[in-house]
Amino acid sequence: MASTLMPIVVASGLQSPEGPSFSSQGVLHFVDWDAGNIYRLTQAGELSLFVHTGGVPTGSKFHPDGRLFVADGDLGILAITSEGEVTVMAAEWHGEKFRGPNDLAFAPNGDLYFTDPKGSDPEHPIGNVYILRVNGEVELFAGGFQFPNGLALSPHGEALYLAETYPNRILLFELDSNGHEKSRWVFANLQGGLGPDGMAFGVDGNLYVAHFGKGCVAVIDPQGVVIDELPAGGQKPTNLAFWGSSLYVTEVDQHQVVRLQSVNLGQEEIKI
Repeated sequence: MASTLMPIVVASGLQSPEGPSFSSQGVLHFVDWDAGNIYRLTQAGELSLFVHTGGVPTGSKFHPDGRLFVADGDLGILAITSEGEVTVMAAEWHGEKFRGPNDLAFAPNGDLYFTDPKGSDPEHPIGNVYILRVNGEVELFAGGFQFPNGLALSPHGEALYLAETYPNRILLFELDSNGHEKSRWVFANLQGGLGPDGMAFGVDGNLYVAHFGKGCVAVIDPQGVVIDELPAGGQKPTNLAFWGSSLYVTEVDQHQVVRLQSVNLGQEEIKI
């Protein structure tokens, strides 16, 4: 089932790359959590430092207004303008500082879901998922997880997918009209590696998952079946993002960002 696609290195010499996301102009932004940096990579391959947060940035997603929202393990949820101005949007819930935000995903209405896993594991299932509402209020979405990690919203926002790393599984939450949990079940169980990290939906309707410790991107169909495993360029892929038919993967084993040369998106194979 493993694919023979060859990843192409587009950025190297990093410490701990993660959190890739694209601006509307196609500029890749990603974080380097050990360095506390956020970088920009243009389609022409020009790499530059965008912002030094002074914290531990991990996940990132663009808001429709052009601001880059970042989950920072020290500082909370940040919003960064195109000029690099940083605003802390949320840092606590009920007076307690977040343990360490990791990944985030926007709902169609602008609400932001984010994971807060630091310190959680099978012996300490204390990881939470929160919602940062458009009005600035923070709500607890669900808790009691063994390292809640990557997040992805279904294309129409009716379901939230959560990568729970240590049980090596992905949970699916059916959402009500207010974005609250209506029901949940195990969408997919993965085999091998440590567990799932970042995720993104492809235009083919499949869920693409960075499988940390297994060196691949798992391709999971709408029924929760792993139908392919794409090479990640190293054993520890952390997250991924699409730009058109190209799939970009951040990978900490080789300290690099890679682009897959071709990705089968459920149509004909597109060469990149």
